[in-house]
Amino acid sequence: MPALSAARATTVEHRRWLAKERDSMVGCFPATRFQHGGPMAEFRIETLDGGITQLVISGTVKDNDFELFQMISQASKKWSHVLVNLSQLQHWTPRLFSELQAVSARTRIKAISTDQKLVAACNDAGLAVFPTIKSASLSYAGDETLHLLLRKLRDVPILNTEAYRLIAYVSSNDATFPGLEALIKNNPGLVSQILRWANSAYFARQSKAETLQQAMVTLGFSNLRQLFLFNFYTSVGGLFQSQAAVIDHGRACARLAEYICKSAGGTAEECAKVRMGGLLHDVGRMALAFFFPEHYERVAQQMREKNIPSFMAELLVFGTEHQTVGSLLCNRWNFPTYLGAVIGDHHYLQAENWNTLTLPVFVANNFLHEMEGAPFHPYFSKLEGYFFLKRKDLPWKHLDQEFRAFLAQPSDGLI
Repeated sequence: MPALSAARATTVEHRRWLAKERDSMVGCFPATRFQHGGPMAEFRIETLDGGITQLVISGTVKDNDFELFQMISQASKKWSHVLVNLSQLQHWTPRLFSELQAVSARTRIKAISTDQKLVAACNDAGLAVFPTIKSASLSYAGDETLHLLLRKLRDVPILNTEAYRLIAYVSSNDATFPGLEALIKNNPGLVSQILRWANSAYFARQSKAETLQQAMVTLGFSNLRQLFLFNFYTSVGGLFQSQAAVIDHGRACARLAEYICKSAGGTAEECAKVRMGGLLHDVGRMALAFFFPEHYERVAQQMREKNIPSFMAELLVFGTEHQTVGSLLCNRWNFPTYLGAVIGDHHYLQAENWNTLTLPVFVANNFLHEMEGAPFHPYFSKLEGYFFLKRKDLPWKHLDQEFRAFLAQPSDGLI
């Protein structure tokens, strides 16, 4: 048998692995084949690599093609995922899509077609449609990956939500030092942290801050927010046992993204959101590497061999990528909507509001990848567009040198 290409072999192997994982958790049905021929529709059910069920429909579908409609119903009761291949379908009745729409409530239906009229009919019925078996199968693999990740997530410790609650408080217009003190006075570790930083050489106080409120006034809400951000990010990195290089990349991205936003005249609220988005933009990558370490090694291999960004390599191996995973985690952890939007779009820039929050993270992230010698997307034209929207001139004549110089400066001691 001819050898599979590296990308296809990786995909096939991942499907088999997903099937094995799925089978161990929820069981599976044996591979089954059906065939039917006649003057109207022709259809058959196949089992593809990894246990994926494919229903191939060809010829002409009419309203009285009861055997086909019965097979669609039976397939939806037996399998949780079904690929419906319509690439050989010539004529059809609206009833076909009514039947598929009806069963999609209990079975994930993914259609395959490049015919524009069929694609439109699928869209009208609320069905996901893909141009090839491979792309549909990758989407199926991505669904399985997310399902398994959520199952595995139940077994890890609860994230440090106190740090995020404090970030939200100090970022609000109603924040007061007495109110903040009431929230943290019974947390000895955090109180000690605030006192220690307020009395450090960084702030050069003439006299020692001896009370919690004196220390908080010395730091101010802006620095307190950075302290809580640091604690929050540390809890995420610890949760997923992330490597130091990954955590350092997030910190650098947060600093540089906020610097870009501030240089473009961003408000304090915008800068705070951008910094947090930059800090957590790769949380999905951390989760994939933590839960599926062996498969993430293959992601790294794909990146090296094909010179492609991490999210593209993740799609080849997992069928999904860290933006989707990160957005899912944000929803799972009840993070604010903006954070899920930034994390879920920092490579694609597809959302309508990317220019205000996501773009500084996009630029910072890709600049750092370029610095690190990793695959990256061109970012300069996007940066120019961002400053144009902000009605500001770019303040940097030698962008590479000045960004590097900024990153080389001592940070605020936290991020």
